[in-house]
Amino acid sequence: MKKIIVSTLIFIQIISAVALAGGGLKYSISEIPDSLKKNANCVLRVSETTFHVYDDFKALNTVMYAVTLLNSKSLDDAEIRVFYDNNSSVNYLKFKIYNAIGEDITHSFKTLDVTDESATPEGTLYSDDRCKVVSPSFAQYPVTIEYSYEVKSKIVAYYPSWQPITSTNMSLQQASLTLITPKAQVPRIKEVYQMPKAMITSDAQNEVYLWKISNIAAIETEPYSPPYYELIPFLLLAPDRIKYEDYDYSFNSWDDLGKFRSYLIHGRDQLPPETVKKLEDLVKECKDKRSKIKKVYQYMQDRTRYVGVQVEIGGWQPIPADYVDKKGYGDCKGLVNYTKALLKSIGIESYYSIVKAGNNSAPLISDFPSEQFNHIILCMPDDRDTIWLECTSQRNAFGFLGSFTDNRDALIVNDSGGTLVKTIVYSAKDNSSLRKASVNIDNKGDASLKISTQNKALQSEAFEAIKYDSPENQRKQYVKRVGYSDCIINSLTYNLTGDFIPVGTEEVELFVPAFASRSGNRFFVPVIMPDRGLNIPRSSTQRVNPVVIRSTFSDCDSVTVTIPDGFDTEFIPDKQLIDSKFGKYMLSVEKLDKKLYCYRYFILFSGRYEAAEYPDFVAFLKKIAKSDQTKVVLTQKN
Repeated sequence: MKKIIVSTLIFIQIISAVALAGGGLKYSISEIPDSLKKNANCVLRVSETTFHVYDDFKALNTVMYAVTLLNSKSLDDAEIRVFYDNNSSVNYLKFKIYNAIGEDITHSFKTLDVTDESATPEGTLYSDDRCKVVSPSFAQYPVTIEYSYEVKSKIVAYYPSWQPITSTNMSLQQASLTLITPKAQVPRIKEVYQMPKAMITSDAQNEVYLWKISNIAAIETEPYSPPYYELIPFLLLAPDRIKYEDYDYSFNSWDDLGKFRSYLIHGRDQLPPETVKKLEDLVKECKDKRSKIKKVYQYMQDRTRYVGVQVEIGGWQPIPADYVDKKGYGDCKGLVNYTKALLKSIGIESYYSIVKAGNNSAPLISDFPSEQFNHIILCMPDDRDTIWLECTSQRNAFGFLGSFTDNRDALIVNDSGGTLVKTIVYSAKDNSSLRKASVNIDNKGDASLKISTQNKALQSEAFEAIKYDSPENQRKQYVKRVGYSDCIINSLTYNLTGDFIPVGTEEVELFVPAFASRSGNRFFVPVIMPDRGLNIPRSSTQRVNPVVIRSTFSDCDSVTVTIPDGFDTEFIPDKQLIDSKFGKYMLSVEKLDKKLYCYRYFILFSGRYEAAEYPDFVAFLKKIAKSDQTKVVLTQKN
């Protein structure tokens, strides 16, 4: 069998060489170096982009790239979406498909075509954003798809970033970006993570910047890794001026970007007189500023819902506040602008703030002012602390941002400009999970359990998500999480309370057959609930990426076990203490009369560590996992 495979590869290489000499084949897999196949699901064979900016701030973006899919895991990388709106148009979008030896097999895909679709996400009411789409599927791999397209823009306020590698497990053979700008418009440039410096040439009218990168191996998905876009060459570009309608000013600082965003929202905070009167009546009994803000936030949540409304200027400009007031919906921009207007009507100043949201988003590159954001939140000073409001959720606790926008840079926009600040960071005390459980074991080893779990801050998000699910799904999810497949749930309830640091609670009463495993006259009693068990990442001595623990959190468990009649303790484990730079752990079990008192505490510290420290991190988690498997041994008396 091995001889046949080798012969086939040699045949492919011979055919490829002959055909290439005659110009007949392209993108044969034999031309991919082995180093680029390692850990790769796909290989970006070539990528050539030219972004041409003209004197009148119009632009032409021309792209050609080809990606070889080595297996079905890379199918998503075969799809293309070319976006446009009322300020832009797609001049063309073409594609060709090649097999493993480089033959053009496009004709075999007779039903595959370019479609034109709305670019709006689910929940978007209307938008002038559209996209040209090609979404292929393949029965055999490897296969290569080559795309070429061109987009003409009537107005360009910002330059696009360039990041040809778009996912983990994608390698790159060669890529280039050419930026052409008028000599009077000097671009600002930030080359990130081994991006080479540009080669610069010029002609009579333009400066031409050329970047080339090649032979970049695939980044393997590793547990606790940084976002992949922190680990690949990345280029940020920005103009030195922002021009839109009658706005034409320099762009060299975060303050400049704040001024432009302020221009886009100016005059969009008008409300009907009857709404202003309603708000004045709503807050007249409030004793302080914070209680007024909370009333307004709840008012907004109760009468609006999130619906995407993205028109003009790249979806950056919010719809007016009176429109949201009348219709009862808006996107993040519109709802923040509306809430800002509501607060203004009762004399409270707040600030439109732009942020890069997402649970796994790369950090803002703060020394390069540019459009790196994707979400809007609201900020207001308070005597006690800064208040942040997430305005797109009808369920969010007052003053709570959550994992979507916590602990990152945000640009606060006001009439005079913009200021970069940090959103709230939740501590281990905030991100805590406190559990109290009582376990009554009978003389068969079956047990009745009563468990109360209280999760705070980021840990409350798990309970928030399931609180609004059906009782049937709640029970299914609970059984799946704790692993008691044959348990009987007598009651299960969820609740969510609190402001700023929300508290999610889970109350459950259940019966678990064979909770204590039996061997002869002995019971082996677990002291920690199974859902506290850690997911241990695989060990690796060849770790490549740094270790990133995004958030600090702590768990504290107090479990009381009633020893069944006729049994006594034979073995109680010693106290366990594990101390590490990554966190701390403690487990203790004590007996008092007919009860066992089990206590567990675990804290994991946020941080960024070198790849060489990964084995130590895994070893730390394994020690904890082993300790969590500790059992008390009970013996039946004669």
